[in-house]
Amino acid sequence: MTTVGTCRTLVRALACTLATLSALAASSGAQAQIAVGKPKYLGNVIAGNVPSSFNAYWNQVTPENSGKWDAVEPNRNQMNWASLDMAYNHARASGFMFKQHTFVWGNQAPRWIGALPADQQAYEVEEFMRLYCQRYPQTQYIDVVNEPISAPAGYRNALGGAGATGWDWVVWSFQKARQHCPNAKLLINEYGIIDNPTRLTTYKQIINVLKARGLVDGIGIQSHFFSMDNVSTTTMRNHLDSLAQTGLPVHVSELDMTGSDSVQLQRYQQKFPILWTHPNVAGVTLWGYIEGTTWEAGTHLVRRDGSERPAMGWLKNYVRTTTIGGGGTGPGKTIAVRARGTSGQESVTLRIGGTAVRTWTLGTTMSTYTVSTTSSGGSVIEFTNDASGRDVQIDYLSVNGSVRQAEAQTYNTGVWQNGACGGGSGRSEWLHCNGAIGFGDL
Repeated sequence: MTTVGTCRTLVRALACTLATLSALAASSGAQAQIAVGKPKYLGNVIAGNVPSSFNAYWNQVTPENSGKWDAVEPNRNQMNWASLDMAYNHARASGFMFKQHTFVWGNQAPRWIGALPADQQAYEVEEFMRLYCQRYPQTQYIDVVNEPISAPAGYRNALGGAGATGWDWVVWSFQKARQHCPNAKLLINEYGIIDNPTRLTTYKQIINVLKARGLVDGIGIQSHFFSMDNVSTTTMRNHLDSLAQTGLPVHVSELDMTGSDSVQLQRYQQKFPILWTHPNVAGVTLWGYIEGTTWEAGTHLVRRDGSERPAMGWLKNYVRTTTIGGGGTGPGKTIAVRARGTSGQESVTLRIGGTAVRTWTLGTTMSTYTVSTTSSGGSVIEFTNDASGRDVQIDYLSVNGSVRQAEAQTYNTGVWQNGACGGGSGRSEWLHCNGAIGFGDL
């Protein structure tokens, strides 16, 4: 078995650990999820324990409450990581993506923070981020700021307040998260976006402030029952299309819908496909699924006795039988590659059907590189000039707005695993050596 010591750099060590965990997941049979083999994840929350049925349905994990600051540090400098450890370790052992929820939020902050002077408040917020990322370095996604519109942090003035941008405290939060968690994709998260045009406009303003500074990697939209139950499918499509104009992927972060068996089924049949098939949606996380454990009564999909409600039966069949993410055939394809290097000297080449379409020299900040082409065939992103200190992280490739996450790759020949370049089969975003990540046919 590969040990961390065989890896050439810290990044390589993390890649080796990921490969080992992926192999363990495969040996434990953790491949029965609804969205297995799909280019998008379908996840759920883990709260006080891991439901025995979790791996039969879901392939992404969000901690429901254990990642919130007050749960980790209810008393100053007395950290309680136990429940968060459980959720994170289950995700890693199962080969699932993990999203931290959340760093900065106006609700569920520790009570003691309000009594501190501003400089100490800022120090404590940053310390929480730093300690989290030291403990959980393989976190894929982080909800850095939760509900900046609905529940802005009570200590926000200590982080810069409104400032010149109107959202300086949010900018500060993302800057610190980027500093301490450089390998995670940073998300913002808010509710009421899928159904409220005024809130959508304000949200995009915040997102564009962050995007201009290279600080945000994706957009979280909570889609709880109070937004979803009665929203029209036309409004949903329009709002998703509007968010797509930012050029950032959308993560449906907290989905649930209520109703009797028949009403809930109808709502899922009408509305879930709008989310799942939209080319800019990277994945969907439901907010609980077992009766008696969801935060709102009537949102569950599985009864206490383990039997499934009709909406769950439909959801399983729909996701498993629906083909998504093909996109972009014929002339006029717009290809977008989101990537970064570690030194600013790395070059990557987009190849389609074996032909080099475009080569880019990457910066050290995650950025989007685009090209229009009529080429068709297998698509790869190839790292072409490896040298000491040079590595490449690929976030995704999109075709006419249809996002293909790097984690859903067909292969990676440039990751350092098992003591060699291309020596493993883990779904790493990293190219540590000359090699390529395959994204399938266009």
